Amino acid sequence: MPKCTIDGREVEFSAGENLLEVARKVGVEVPYFCYHPGLTVVAQCRMCAVEIEKFPKLQTACSTPAGDGMIVHTRSEKAKANQKSIMEFLLINHPLDCPVCDKSGECDLQDNSYRYGDSYTRSTEERRTYIDLDMGPVIKKNMNRCIHCTRCIRFGAEVAGVREMVAIQRGNSTEISTIDGRPLETDYAGNYADICPTGSLTLKDFRFKKRAWMLKKTATVCEGCSRGCNMEIQQDGGSVYRCIPRKNMEINQYWMCDEGRFNYQYLMDPTRIVKPRIEGVNTTWSDAIGRLKATLSGKKATILVGTDLTVEELKLIQEMSASMLPGSTIAHIGTNGVSTTSDDGAEDQLLKRKSKTSNLHGAEKLGIAPYKSMASGSEAVLIFRGGKAELPALTGIKKYGVGVFTESEAQGFEVVLPSTSFAEKDGTIVNFQGKEQRLKRAINPMGQSKQIGEIFMLWKNSSSALRAEATGVA
Repeated sequence: MPKCTIDGREVEFSAGENLLEVARKVGVEVPYFCYHPGLTVVAQCRMCAVEIEKFPKLQTACSTPAGDGMIVHTRSEKAKANQKSIMEFLLINHPLDCPVCDKSGECDLQDNSYRYGDSYTRSTEERRTYIDLDMGPVIKKNMNRCIHCTRCIRFGAEVAGVREMVAIQRGNSTEISTIDGRPLETDYAGNYADICPTGSLTLKDFRFKKRAWMLKKTATVCEGCSRGCNMEIQQDGGSVYRCIPRKNMEINQYWMCDEGRFNYQYLMDPTRIVKPRIEGVNTTWSDAIGRLKATLSGKKATILVGTDLTVEELKLIQEMSASMLPGSTIAHIGTNGVSTTSDDGAEDQLLKRKSKTSNLHGAEKLGIAPYKSMASGSEAVLIFRGGKAELPALTGIKKYGVGVFTESEAQGFEVVLPSTSFAEKDGTIVNFQGKEQRLKRAINPMGQSKQIGEIFMLWKNSSSALRAEATGVA
């Protein structure tokens, strides 16, 4: 393989790799703003300019392919002088409002200013100012912080497939805006905030809620559809504040749809049931399980399992129901109109899938059939659900629920046992490509919610006295 030398370190590279990426291989950091590996290269911020021997001028590392035998200096006097001057130029109009900016603590401009900039400014002119602009339900823009990197413009046109972000005016008057000031149209608007190197484009949902360095981060998988985008849950004090995408070039690359990004909000729904209930009234776990066990004893039941449950949970339900509810029938529920994997498919040109649960393909691998109608002779239905599976219309039959339900979803249920959501447990899901991925527990279960395994353990170990008591109130 060809080799080049970067800051005295010899490194192999593949044909076509740019110097910025090659430098990363040997741990050499080259600062940049406009470059993003998922977007086209424009080389307009000039921050990544490096000195190459036998080249008369500095060259931008993001747009310069590595060459065999090339000798590169990223911290030469010329390169450092350029970095310092670029930082001074970018900060001429920046408001320097880090103490109130949501991007503070994870801001490229902040980091590069500290590492490569100067402590002093020679500018005495007034800074340009703009009024904050509402860009729809997801993004709010603060143009005062913009450094004209055009990442947002390129993302909309090249990735989201919507030419909605543009640069208007010229020079010092340049402004990034939507066409005619219209709200953002894409279902991937949250990515604008992710790729913005400053606090110019911010998530309205996260705005002014928490400082970045206070958030605890857990690498997990999105449950919003059968793609299973890799993401990071960021929480503090048991409350989830935001979800952001993680790089996985085989599944979601660098991106995430808004539907999956904001899916976590149901976890903190004030109407979510987090205590055991009998006929709509909060009760104890022992009473609720005693009632459930007594009323289902000897009855033929249909068990519906959501395809929002993990492979481990589905297997456990299959095994336990055979002994605890002999003669019962198991079927899966998930997304209306998507009964089997053959019904699943792409919903748009980028990431979204028709199946709005993450483990439809895992349920099929376990041999669980889709729900079509109640099994003949069924006297009750027991529903296991992770929070995303859509509930079928069930009338004229006793209903019992184990999982994540809101008060409206649990109307008419005789017993509800609260269980855990995707953010409150570990487990495996299988995406539409057949890839097994791991959910990671990010927060403790809400209220008195328990893992499905714990619920089965309580069911199995409940005393005969509790059963008799439950029978008396049935």
